[in-house]
Amino acid sequence: MKRFAYLIFVVLLAACATTPPQPTPLPPFGAQVSALKSRILELVEAERQRSNGEAKPLMLDPELMNAAQLHSEEMAMKGSFDTDNPNGNVAVNILLGDPKFRGVVGENSAAQYFTPGTRIDTDGFARGFLDIWLKSTDHRMNLVYPRFEKTGIGIAVGGNTIYAAELFASDLGLPEPP
Repeated sequence: MKRFAYLIFVVLLAACATTPPQPTPLPPFGAQVSALKSRILELVEAERQRSNGEAKPLMLDPELMNAAQLHSEEMAMKGSFDTDNPNGNVAVNILLGDPKFRGVVGENSAAQYFTPGTRIDTDGFARGFLDIWLKSTDHRMNLVYPRFEKTGIGIAVGGNTIYAAELFASDLGLPEPP
């Protein structure tokens, strides 16, 4: 009988326990990354037009997108920028390793911290990346160089850090190699 009373007590006690509310699931991080890439592109285009009315509109290029993404992923994996990489810049190496690549390429990279599990403020982070790049003479020159006509943006997350890389390129009107 004692055993039965104990069992009833445990069941009643469990029924009184409340489950803490679960956090509302965030939209897939991939959607936030895609929105962040789009917003970076919008802000870069606006800055190019504001700073240099001669700048050509940038077209997203699949090869540059791939190289920028691989570069961002490597930075996130290593927790550092290409300056710490003895093999140099992954994105630039990918492009220069393509025998059909011609012209010039510029690369901007930056990182910002965030709180994992929270919604990413795409506009705030995009503006943050743009501000970082505008404060650097070399990165700003890449942004406003009027001959660049193609771009690719990569975003990757490592721990509590978002890494961004943007590549700019132009074939400078050079003929395609044989």
